[in-house]
Amino acid sequence: MTTSLKWIATAVAATVLSLTSFSSSAASAADSAPAKTVKVWDLDLAKARDVQTLYERVKQAANDVCRDEARRYRRATRRAAPLGWREQCVNGAVNAAVDEAGNRRLAALHAPSSLF
Repeated sequence: MTTSLKWIATAVAATVLSLTSFSSSAASAADSAPAKTVKVWDLDLAKARDVQTLYERVKQAANDVCRDEARRYRRATRRAAPLGWREQCVNGAVNAAVDEAGNRRLAALHAPSSLF
């Protein structure tokens, strides 16, 4: 696996650690933040179809991680996450993962959807 593919595979996990957590202690939040690795070994990022597949995987991983974080917050506080938090979490995780991946095709695919 090339270095760039390794970066992409760990981008979501690294991004999740940088997200703002609901916890009162930032250190413990980073240690216990949920993460998900995105599989890329089966993709050829020179192909548009495979870049689209990677983008969908990144979005799904971000959605899964943010959903788990919202559930963890609810269990800890017995309150729902603030209105709109999950959407911001997913958008922030996808934006950061795409930026960290450093793949221009992935960035181009993501650019139109990040305008809204």
